[in-house]
Amino acid sequence: MKRKWVIISVVFISIASFAIFIYFNQLRYPTLPVGVGSTTPKEVVQKLNESNQKLVEISKDNEATWYIIKNTEDVNKHIQHLISSKGWMFKEIDGNSLFFEKEDDVLIVSTEMWTKKYRLVKVPAHF
Repeated sequence: MKRKWVIISVVFISIASFAIFIYFNQLRYPTLPVGVGSTTPKEVVQKLNESNQKLVEISKDNEATWYIIKNTEDVNKHIQHLISSKGWMFKEIDGNSLFFEKEDDVLIVSTEMWTKKYRLVKVPAHF
C-alpha cells in the first residue's frame, strides 16, 4: 500500500514539474514564422514588454521587417501610423493585409495572429 502511494506521488511530482517547465520556458508560445530570425518566442515577447513602443522590430532581412504588437483594437491604427510616417498613403484593409501607396508603388503590410495576446506584422523590405 505504501509503495502505491510513493509511485502516485512520484508520477504527480513529475507531471507538475513538467508543467512548470513548460509554463516558464518558451514552450508556452507557438513557433515564430520563417524569416523572423534566430530569436526565441520568449525573447520576442520580452523585447516587446521591455519597450515603450507599441510596435517593436524583431527581425529584418532583405525581404521584410517583422514587428510584434500587443493585440488590441487599435492595432491597425498603430501600423498605419508607422507606415504613413515614411510617406505612404493608407488605402484599404483587406483581411489581414493593409494596403498603402506611394507614387506608383504599392506596399502590402500583412499581419498574423501569433497568440491571443500578440500579433506579428510583416512589412516588405522596400518600405
